[in-house]
Amino acid sequence: MKPFTLDTVLKHRKSLEEQAIYRLVKARQEEDEAHHQLQGEKSILAALIEAFSREQQLGIEVVKLAQFEQRITLIEKQVLTLQALLKKKKEGVSRAQEHLISKSKERKIMETLQQKQDESWRQYLNQKETATLDEIAVIFHDR
Repeated sequence: MKPFTLDTVLKHRKSLEEQAIYRLVKARQEEDEAHHQLQGEKSILAALIEAFSREQQLGIEVVKLAQFEQRITLIEKQVLTLQALLKKKKEGVSRAQEHLISKSKERKIMETLQQKQDESWRQYLNQKETATLDEIAVIFHDR
């Protein structure tokens, strides 16, 4: 009797690997978005600091000085928040990569197992065929 075929298991493993690939792509996109947001906030902060220093050199009203300082503090907090978010997204990408690697290894192991199983089945059939041909040869030789 032919051994259990692993086609269904391989299809499932391939599906899991494709899902892992999708998750990795999505994690990288989210990381890129967070990176772009962070760069945007950093450029806003740099422009704001530059404008603040220009205004200080020219002379600035106390109200405007307070507004600049509040705005700079707010943007700095947003930058820190975005840096923390970016760090989380990078960790998510790392986890997704590790998950993909494990799923790829599992699929490869199952493929190797199936190849070995198919090869042993072919050898078994060849042995059986050889034995049958030997029996036929003996029967015809005895006549």
